[in-house]
Formats: sequence, structure tokens, C-alpha cells
Amino acid sequence: MRTGFTLLEVVLALLVLEIGVLGVAGTLLLASTTLTRAETLERAVARAEGVLDSLRWDGAPGLGGAPFAAGEVVWSVGDSGRMDLRAIGPNGEILLGVISVLPAR
Repeated sequence: MRTGFTLLEVVLALLVLEIGVLGVAGTLLLASTTLTRAETLERAVARAEGVLDSLRWDGAPGLGGAPFAAGEVVWSVGDSGRMDLRAIGPNGEILLGVISVLPAR
């Protein structure tokens, strides 16, 4: 009897290996995309925290905007103290939205 593998067995083993490698590559692509979005969101939240702290102390009515690494944080404060803050990403999507009422002075 001969020892070794037939050509069909080798081809099937390579096919199974290729499917596994494609699955890993797809997972890496998804993880990379998710990480990029998480980093952008983290930057937006950090910038929004700074803006919210400033508005809490100096909540004068008006509009404003402040850039961050991957977009912009925009806000408006009404005469009643109602505050609307949004972090807008590089593609124009809203990453974060906050609606609140500032404490009365």
C-alpha cells in the first residue's frame, strides 16, 4: 500500500484552511472598524465633557461649536437654560446627543 495523501485530500484540506483564514480576516476587519469608531466616540465624549463643564459654570444663552480630532461638538443654550449638545463625526453622523437643563443661577 502507498502512504501519503491523495490530491483530493490535499485540495479539501487547503479549502478548509482558506475558509478559516477568510473568517479570521473578516473578524480582524470588523474589530479594526469597531476600534476606530470607539476611539472617535471616546474623543467626542471627552470633548463634550469639557464643553458641558464650561456650560455648567457659564451657561449664557447662545450657540457654539468646538472641534475635536474626528469631528465637532456643537451646542445651543436657550433662555430657559435648556441645553442641546451634539458630537458630530467626520461623516456627519451624530455620535453623541445630550439634552439637559442647566442649573438656574
